[in-house]
Amino acid sequence: MTTIVRIRRALRRPPSAAATAGWQRARWRRAATRPDEGAVTAELVIAMPLVLLMIMFVIQAGVWMHATHVAQAAATRAASTAAAYQGSAAAGQSAGAQTLAAIGSGVLKSPAVSVTRTATQVRVEVTGTAATVVPGVRWRVRAVVVRPVERFVPDLAAGGPS
Repeated sequence: MTTIVRIRRALRRPPSAAATAGWQRARWRRAATRPDEGAVTAELVIAMPLVLLMIMFVIQAGVWMHATHVAQAAATRAASTAAAYQGSAAAGQSAGAQTLAAIGSGVLKSPAVSVTRTATQVRVEVTGTAATVVPGVRWRVRAVVVRPVERFVPDLAAGGPS
């Protein structure tokens, strides 16, 4: 079967110049009536990766905001524990680590809790990075809470014991 097709093709005469010119004119007329043919495919090839990248950045921003809220919650709990009456920086550090373990293990990567307690105030800083949705993007997360330390101050003006 293939040999018959080859023989038929070999026996064909090459098209004349007039026939070729007529064929090209007909093709140009068809192209001129539909100038946008194939444009949608080209637009889709260019636009879709950009649209998907924008959607991924929106999702990345949402993950970063959630990680920031988790860090803020851990810092608030650590500061409250460390600032409590007869509390300590170690107790605040432990409370912050427990909070991060409970609610932040999926969204906040490599978290660190730093608690500093002085005689008058407690400062807690929670740092880490948000989980990555867009490859190559590492957004830092940082939450800082400063609270006064609870302490007993006798009220001498109210006529207490002298």
